Formats: sequence, structure tokens, C-alpha cells
Amino acid sequence: MNSRLLKNNLSLKIISVIVAIILWLYAVSELNPETTKSINDIPVEIINEEILNERNLTLAEDPASSITVRIRGLANDIRKVNISNLKAVLDLGDIDWTGTQQVALDIEGLLPREVKLDKIPEISVTIDKVTSKLIPVVVELTGQSEQGYHVHEPTVEPSTITVYGAQSLVESVVQGVVQLNLDKAVSTIDQSLLIKLVDAEGRTVESKYLNMRQSSALVTIPIYPVKTMAVKANVIGEPANGFVVDSISMDIEQIAVNGYASVIEKISSLSTEPINIQGAVDDVRAKVNILLENGIFLEPGQPASVNVVVNISETTINTNLVVEQIELQNVPEGYEATVDTSAITIQIAGPFTVINGITAQDLAPAVDLSRLSPQGGALEPGQYQLPLIFKVPDRSQILHVSNDTVTVNVRFIDESPITEEQQE
Repeated sequence: MNSRLLKNNLSLKIISVIVAIILWLYAVSELNPETTKSINDIPVEIINEEILNERNLTLAEDPASSITVRIRGLANDIRKVNISNLKAVLDLGDIDWTGTQQVALDIEGLLPREVKLDKIPEISVTIDKVTSKLIPVVVELTGQSEQGYHVHEPTVEPSTITVYGAQSLVESVVQGVVQLNLDKAVSTIDQSLLIKLVDAEGRTVESKYLNMRQSSALVTIPIYPVKTMAVKANVIGEPANGFVVDSISMDIEQIAVNGYASVIEKISSLSTEPINIQGAVDDVRAKVNILLENGIFLEPGQPASVNVVVNISETTINTNLVVEQIELQNVPEGYEATVDTSAITIQIAGPFTVINGITAQDLAPAVDLSRLSPQGGALEPGQYQLPLIFKVPDRSQILHVSNDTVTVNVRFIDESPITEEQQE
């Protein structure tokens, strides 16, 4: 009897436990059910990037800075999760490939332990090789200088820089650019400016995975005042004796230049290279360069040389000559004639090369007896006044003769000379 009662009690106890478990499961499922939840904006932390760099690899772009995960667990446990403690860890230490792939993240701070991830989160990661190259640095100018000033070509130091980083970024860069606004500048500019990296289309290339050995450059832009100056021919030497410089002409008499204010304010004209006229007897023509002083520069479009003509002319001189011998021309046959030997002075003018060194005899002074008109068909002996004639050289003229006529004594050849009494 007791044994039967004990058996019945045990069965009741087992049934009670089973019923209790069923009731507990029912209560749990109704009051604390299993559920899932999405958590947004979990920050992504990158670790072991230095290990990636040791393999000569680098990120080519920033991965997403935050992710969304989905967790699973009992409602009471999920409510205990402290979202502020969660972070997603991107470990780069095991990456040895290039390109873009999905990489699994470790989620830290997920408590209680009963709460699990519904799915292991992944993030897109782009990996590239580390490389470098040398690129030029250029200057881009905007704005205008003040009117009346010339802006020279800028210089930049350094003229090239090395860029390094992710290969795809490095290869996209074609040059470094420094930008400068002239803003009505009136003096030389020296500025240190940041370098901007650009691609072939002029678009800026910026990334934390692209770096420069030097991030700034010194830009120098000479800006000088403009001035119009006279050009003067630098004629050296002297023409030949008896020749003078008549005039000097140039095809360009003024040019526009620019230069250091301290220099350009002190000068008003520029000289040409020397034009040597030593011993010249004709016009001298030459094409010569314009000499620029240190700190002076030609304006764009201005000629660097000029054509110069030095006009050389011969001087005109005059001289006095004394006639000592006179030629008798056309003495009639059977007659002889003599000329009064009184000194006759001639003043003659003409070109230096003609008159210099000329003598009276070079003028061939003479009298022409054919001018005498015989009476009764025969020339009477006696004294006659005949004009003195000369052969005047080309381009010359006789200015004055002390006696226009000379006395010519004419007699028959067999006659005695005419005496003074006979002359009377």
C-alpha cells in the first residue's frame, strides 16, 4: 500500500515538473521572447595598418566609418546591450592582396554573452601598392597687375616634387599647382604657397593615402614698371679726312621696356651696339642690337635690334692759288706771243678730295689767241688783253680771280721784241 502510494507520488512529481517546465517555457515565450534588433552607426576602428604598410601596401580609400549590425537574443538580454560600448574592428594585419574585397569585422563590446550577431558584418576594403613618382610644379596666375606694369614669367622652387602613396592615386596625378592672385600688384612677388595636386583634367586629387615630400613651394614673380625710351645710335670713329657725318637715321627711335624701378627711373634712353665709321667715305649702314642695362628688359613684341644709316658727306673747301704759268693757245702761224707774268690769284671751292692738294697748273690756265680778230686779214703785232680761261674740276667752281684778263704781247717771229717806246 505504501509502495503503491510512493509510486503514485513520484509520478505526480514528474508530471508536475514537466507541467512546470511547459508553463515556464510558455511564460518565457510570451513574456521574454527571442528577438532580433538592428544597431546603426557602430564606429569602425582600423588596426594593424602599419603591418599592411610593411608589405608595401596601403588603403587606397577610407573604408566606411560606421556600419549597421543585427543582433539576436532574448528580449531581456537585448535590452541589456550597451550600444555605446560597441565597435567594429577592421584588422589589416592579415591582408596581402590588392584590389577591392569584402573583409569581415570583429564586433567588440557585445554583452551579455547570450546576445549573438545575426550575421558576421563585412566591409568593402580597397588595397593598393605603395609607389612614388616625380611631377612638375607649375604656377597658375589669376587677376591682373596694376596698369603700366609688366608681369614676368614666374619661377617656382622646387620645380618638381615627389608624390607617393596608393598607386592608383599616384598615377592619376600629373602635376602640382600653386595658385596666385596678382590683385593689381606693382612690385615683385615672393610667396610660399601650398601645392595642390591635379589630374590630367585639372581636377584636384586629395586623399590621406596620397602624400608629397614637400607641401609648399616658393613662387617668385618679377613685376616691373613699363617705360618708353629713346634709342640712340652709338657711332664711334671719324670719317676719312675731308668727310663729315651729315645725319644719322634709324628705323626705330623709341621702344617700350620694363625693369627695376631703381634703374628705369634714372635713364631716359638706350644705346645701340657700336657702329664704327672710322675712315668712312660713304654712308655706313648697319643692323645693331639695342643694349639693355642690367635690370632692363624689352616689352613683348619690341624689336631687339635697329637698322641705322650714318650719312657721310664730303666737305666743301676753298683755297687760293697763284698762277705762275699761262698756256698760250692758238698762236697764229708766223707769230709768237708772251704773257705778262704778273701774279694772278684764284680762289676756288669744291669737294675736299678735289680741292685738297690742287695746284694752279691743275686748272690749266690759258689764253686763247683765236679770240683776236685780224684787221685786213692779218693780225697786227701789239699788246692785247685776253680773258684768262681755266679747266674747272667737276663739282668745283672758281669764286674769284684777281685779274680776269691778262696782257698778251704778239709779234712776228722775225721781228725784234717790241720796246716800251713802241708800246707807247
